[in-house]
Amino acid sequence: MVRSVVVTLVVAVIVAPSTVEGYAKYVKLVPNGGNVPDNSNIGHLDPAGETGLSDFGEAFSTAGNAWTAALCQADTDGDGFTNGQELGDPCCTWTTGSTAGLVTDGVSDPSDASKTPTSSELKAGCSSGGTSTSTNSTGSGDSIGDVVGTVAPAGPTTGGLPPDDDEDDSSESAVLTAGASMATISSVTMGLVTAVALAVVL
Repeated sequence: MVRSVVVTLVVAVIVAPSTVEGYAKYVKLVPNGGNVPDNSNIGHLDPAGETGLSDFGEAFSTAGNAWTAALCQADTDGDGFTNGQELGDPCCTWTTGSTAGLVTDGVSDPSDASKTPTSSELKAGCSSGGTSTSTNSTGSGDSIGDVVGTVAPAGPTTGGLPPDDDEDDSSESAVLTAGASMATISSVTMGLVTAVALAVVL
């Protein structure tokens, strides 16, 4: 009897931290993931993260738990603002671990249509600063400012977004999430192996 109680407690201690780390990991995979007013768990139906997934959480899960161009450009709560606008990445250029180009003020919950961005930069969308302008000479001494296009990553980067090619993004997001899936499996496997080893020893 004592042996089974000890094994149960050891398993609980080993597995519980990996569960908590999972939420923190997801927060880091979304721009401003821990900076949304009134909702620290934007992928869930309640701020405590104890109930099911919200529309944004479902879309994030479908995207392979990765911030993809398609997820960024979607409007999961139907309020007229993209998820990128609501989370401070209006041009969908944010990469995991980076703050470059990230707007941190005025973000809103992409799961709640009653909450929209309060920042004028986010309300304007990508046109507010996410485009690159080049000056081309006309040969007459005049110059013309042309909007070249939206700024996007030059190529796939570790932990970042691959360039959007307007094709199916499943293969692009699979590259980004393969390592995360293995880390989760490794943590669970390690917990189970440790529990079995302790049960044998005790």
